[in-house]
Amino acid sequence: MMRIIIGISGTAKNTGKTTTLLEALKFFHKRGNDIFLTGIGYDGEDFDNITGLPKPRVLVPEGTIVVSALPLLESSPADFIDLKDTGVRCALGRVFLGRARSQGKVVLAGPASTRDLLSVTSFAPENAAVLIDGAFSRLSPMVVADSLILATGAARSRDSHRVAREVNGVFRVMSLPVFRNNVFPGELMKISGGLFLTGQGQELGWRLNGNKKVRVVRVEGVINPGVFQEVLDELGLVKGKEIIKDRTLLFIFDHPIKLLLSGDICLWETVMDNLFLTGCCAMVENSTELLGVTVSPYLPSMSRAGRYMATYVPPYTFLEDIRNLSLVPCSDIILEGPGRLYSWLEKSISDSGGMGLLE
Repeated sequence: MMRIIIGISGTAKNTGKTTTLLEALKFFHKRGNDIFLTGIGYDGEDFDNITGLPKPRVLVPEGTIVVSALPLLESSPADFIDLKDTGVRCALGRVFLGRARSQGKVVLAGPASTRDLLSVTSFAPENAAVLIDGAFSRLSPMVVADSLILATGAARSRDSHRVAREVNGVFRVMSLPVFRNNVFPGELMKISGGLFLTGQGQELGWRLNGNKKVRVVRVEGVINPGVFQEVLDELGLVKGKEIIKDRTLLFIFDHPIKLLLSGDICLWETVMDNLFLTGCCAMVENSTELLGVTVSPYLPSMSRAGRYMATYVPPYTFLEDIRNLSLVPCSDIILEGPGRLYSWLEKSISDSGGMGLLE
């Protein structure tokens, strides 16, 4: 019996993250696995705090183990029992876990850092499906997840081509191979602090130009695609549309999620194309698998009266545009049903070696 950790993240408010989470909860509940649910930061309010429009409630099945701030567990109609202090604190107080005695709504207010999330998930039973709910703006702790499902849609951009480019950018970085060799193929240069400020890439390029023996560059921290492009530009590997193959380098990053925390995600498509055309290579020390992307046509719009109302872009056309342009499996789980989502979750179980059932 094995535990799997699945992150569910929305690229913006109102992109269907909660709807995707609810279907994942149903899937594992029907399957008979223990469910261990937590969130990064705070979520679960009845109404969107910007638009004032109602949000889907996080209804947890009976038996679900939920991690949240103690006052939120105590006030939930799910009637949580076996409450236990995790030793972690959040903005709303001490974080506890409890098991739902009945189905009910819960508000999630969980750990905000990678260290605290690791601490919290250590309480999950060995055969549990661990589900982590978190917005894209709070994505960093998701490095602990085995797999990730992304929720995006018209609330992110009504331009389906733009959404598809973002999805492809995420896919390109999350598909980077994991470096599993303890021996570096050549002289190593270590860079700490990341590459996310304009000029940092140019400075690294200067250092590499000054030492032609370096063949491996280990970069720790957050990476901005535009700043990483500065490295290639300074090395002279990319000039206009011409690729200069006069130096082969291996770049090793911490984790693909560290490449999604700064800058325009769409740029990663071009940057990765430029990198690999030069004969250079990028790898990561650890990774998370991108299982698929749920797409929502929901688009809150402001009326003439200054209030938001629920509107939608054409759902079928929007989905098909994104699906045809992206490299990642996509589904609108309201339009098509949850079948594709369930197949992604089955894949995550298969990849982990299978999970034991409680039934």
